[in-house]
Amino acid sequence: MAMAKKKLMNPSHVLIFVEGDTDEVFFKALIDYYASVSSNKLLPYDVCNLKGVTRYSSKLLAKLKNEYLPTAKMGSYKIKTVCCSYDTDVFEVKQPQIVKWDAIGKSIKRMGIDEFIRVGVKSSIEDWILDDMHGICNFLRLKQVPSSLKGINGYQKLLDLYNKACKTYKKGYETKELINALDMSAIRNKRQDVLAPLEEALGVVMP
Repeated sequence: MAMAKKKLMNPSHVLIFVEGDTDEVFFKALIDYYASVSSNKLLPYDVCNLKGVTRYSSKLLAKLKNEYLPTAKMGSYKIKTVCCSYDTDVFEVKQPQIVKWDAIGKSIKRMGIDEFIRVGVKSSIEDWILDDMHGICNFLRLKQVPSSLKGINGYQKLLDLYNKACKTYKKGYETKELINALDMSAIRNKRQDVLAPLEEALGVVMP
C-alpha cells in the first residue's frame, strides 16, 4: 500500500525548453494537437521559453536547479525528461559549438533526471510552418499556392508569402493566429523522425 501511494504521488513530468516566442507558440499548439489525437493521455508537461539559444548554456541548468526541481519536489512529482528544442540555423553556419549539448546532458543526468532529448528544428521554426503551405495560404486568403518563394531561408520565404497577401509576417506571439490555423498533422508527418523522441517522452500514441 505504501509503495502504491508513493508511486501515485510521483507522476512523471516532461519539461520542454524552447529558444524563442514563435517556438513557444508552435510547440504549445503541437502538443495541443497531440493531446487531441493521442489514444493515450499525455504526461504532464511544461514549456519554458529561454528567450535565446545562448541561454541554453547560461540559464537552463540554473532554472532547473533553482526553479523547476524545487517546484517538482514541493508538488511531489518527478521531472522524467528534459527536452531542448532549438533552431539549427545558428549551428549550421555560424557557431557550431555555441551550446555544448553533451555537457548539458551530463549535468541534467547528475540532477537525477532520467532522460535528456533534443529536437533540432531545421533550419528554423519558419521552415516547419512552411510545411503546411495550403494552411498558410488559406489563412492569408490567397487563392493559389505559389510554386516558389523568394528567400534563402524559411523566414525570408514566409515574408515573401505574406507580401503576396499585402501583409507583414511578424515573429513572436503575433504568430498565434497563423499557427492555430495550421494543419499540425501535415507538419508532424513531415517532421516525424525529429519529433519521435518528444512524442515518446510525452506518451503520444497516434491512431
